Amino acid sequence: MPVSDDFAENGILTRTIPGFHPREAQRQMAKSIIDIIDKQGVLIAEAGTGTGKTYAYLVPALRSGKKTIISTGSKALQDQLYNRDLPTIIKAINYDGNTALLKGRSNYLCLERLEQQMLSGGDLEAEVLS
Repeated sequence: MPVSDDFAENGILTRTIPGFHPREAQRQMAKSIIDIIDKQGVLIAEAGTGTGKTYAYLVPALRSGKKTIISTGSKALQDQLYNRDLPTIIKAINYDGNTALLKGRSNYLCLERLEQQMLSGGDLEAEVLS
């Protein structure tokens, strides 16, 4: 079943999520996302408030079966996505794969940050390196 069918008037999201109303812009965005996942390409998408962007990218990401990274602009949005929207979609489409939450880029060490720290003569805490 194509992902866009999930967003149809009688699709799985309408049947399983109370208050869900399909929107054509959302269906089109979901279709674009699954197409770009299949092509292993890059997509930059912008859509207005009320389009349903979160569901439009979560459903294709989960349905693809591929590893997907979703980055948010704030921890508050990340919390909403991971604690509310993701569980709703997982239940709606009966997803049985794994998900993980990586919170805050300052909690992780990258080579650039390591180099900056070492050049400034600063020490890194032992637990950061372990």
